[in-house]
Amino acid sequence: MKLKKMLAWLTAMAMIGTAALATACGSEDDASSSSKTESSAAESKDAAADDAEAEDLAADDADAEESGSTDDETAAYAEALAGTLWLGMDAEYNCYAMGFNDEEIVFEADDGSSASGYWGVTAGDPTIYIFEDAELTNQIASIPWSYDMENGVMILNDNVIMAQADSYSFSDAATAMQQMATAAKVQEYLQGTYWVGTDDTSASAISMSSDTLEIIELSQDGTLDQGSFLWSMDYDTLNAYDENYNLLASFGWNISEDGSELQLTNDGESIVYTQVSEEDANAVVAYLYSVMGLEESAG
Repeated sequence: MKLKKMLAWLTAMAMIGTAALATACGSEDDASSSSKTESSAAESKDAAADDAEAEDLAADDADAEESGSTDDETAAYAEALAGTLWLGMDAEYNCYAMGFNDEEIVFEADDGSSASGYWGVTAGDPTIYIFEDAELTNQIASIPWSYDMENGVMILNDNVIMAQADSYSFSDAATAMQQMATAAKVQEYLQGTYWVGTDDTSASAISMSSDTLEIIELSQDGTLDQGSFLWSMDYDTLNAYDENYNLLASFGWNISEDGSELQLTNDGESIVYTQVSEEDANAVVAYLYSVMGLEESAG
């Protein structure tokens, strides 16, 4: 029970008790008792009104706080996204580009659909909305969307990993889409393929299927490590993510005209991977040991 209501209730009980006692002793008349009871009821009514007003104010404060949180989130997104372009493709090799410029947005897809205008988000709503006007009153499109600003990860349509395109900006969405068409063909080609590469200290094998990239690496000392990652690629970058879509590594990529060699570059160092058969892939550990000239029992 709230403090004001409790005080009013105690006051009312005290007055009712006093009135009852006085009437029993014959020290007060009925009019006096009635007056005190009415006064108690009035005070209780005032206290209830105060409580209702306090609850209304609290609700207003909560609404204002939620609105402020939404405004703060939108402002943070606007600052982080201004001037950026994001590219991605889904498992069917459909390509998407989404560019931001302060309050404006442009969306392009390789199926010919596009939208441009002003964007808005709401806290707790995993959707980005596109409006025709800067006042955000005339909605023209909505897209399932999430953006992890801290880790720089954007997910479109619940399953398309969007990577930021450093070489392009908001105004280059259409041009970037043309480049993504090439990347889409490469990503489609890479499905179900197996690759082996070596450097001075290790040999590694990778397999690529759907949205999963698996890698096994054998060091010169015989240490064997392996991992499985989500992956995506755009016109010049292949990205690897953990299961929560946190970006783990980015590689520049290039592929030979006949598709037999795949070059991956990270921090200025490149490894050229040679495509191997499924038979070799099925015995990939033994194959890696043979590539490194080691006995499989080593380490």
